[in-house]
Amino acid sequence: MLNWKHSVKSRESYCSQRSLTMKLLFTDLDGTLLSRNKKISSENLEAISRASRQGNITVISTGRSLSSARPYIEELASVQKQCYAVTYNGGLIYDCTARKVIYKKTIPLPYVKYIFGQAEKFHIHCQTYEDGYVLASKDSEELREYASHTSMPVRVLPDPAAALTKEPFKVLTSCLHDKELHQAYRRSLEEWAKDKISLFFSSEYYLEHVPLGVSKGNAVRMLCQILDVPLENTYAAGDAENDIAMLKAARQGIAMANGTEEVKKAADHVTKSDNDHGGIAEIIKNFIEN
Repeated sequence: MLNWKHSVKSRESYCSQRSLTMKLLFTDLDGTLLSRNKKISSENLEAISRASRQGNITVISTGRSLSSARPYIEELASVQKQCYAVTYNGGLIYDCTARKVIYKKTIPLPYVKYIFGQAEKFHIHCQTYEDGYVLASKDSEELREYASHTSMPVRVLPDPAAALTKEPFKVLTSCLHDKELHQAYRRSLEEWAKDKISLFFSSEYYLEHVPLGVSKGNAVRMLCQILDVPLENTYAAGDAENDIAMLKAARQGIAMANGTEEVKKAADHVTKSDNDHGGIAEIIKNFIEN
């Protein structure tokens, strides 16, 4: 007859041992896992599948919203036994297998109103998010570019901050043609923001405004705690400023060949292949596969 208590203890011991050997690869989407045409290559997907069969997990970690990242999340979920995703630059962690949010942190509404006000003073495009929609006050070139880039639906409202019914995960400003103006706007916020929100660029055009302490790096530590995986078993890949905290939090931070110089300086390694030529597959071969 099967001893139930012995069976439970054996299973718990097995799960504990497995978490100690499991490797987590945190990968950015745009400019990292995705090619320029916004696809996950068959080479990368096959490598992720092989890593999963060895008991490892590849985790999407993106500045995108959950709804915008969902098609890619589902692709990874189709080739992995377990699947997790970090969205909104660490503001939300999602268990793709159980289909539930396991962590979230949002921006207080008065802060959102202040950010929109400052962006208006600088004549810079500003947007936030609710229920899978992008909310903005004007139909601008920046808004159209973002909608095209992410395939997210848009709502143009007179006062997006006032229209919100709940605290958002982030606010984003974008300036396609005047980087100096965008930097001046960022500097204007820094004193006010230091005990309220975190600021960083996710591309040369997008400035992210997220809850204080939220970052992709913090999400690495949080998911490791949830899964009981040692930080020494973590790897992270990215190409932009918002990836640096993640690269520093992981045991090995890996910059893409197409990444910015700032990211490459912060990384432990730089790939030979870029995001159009299987950079993630290269990382999995060199660091994840046993």
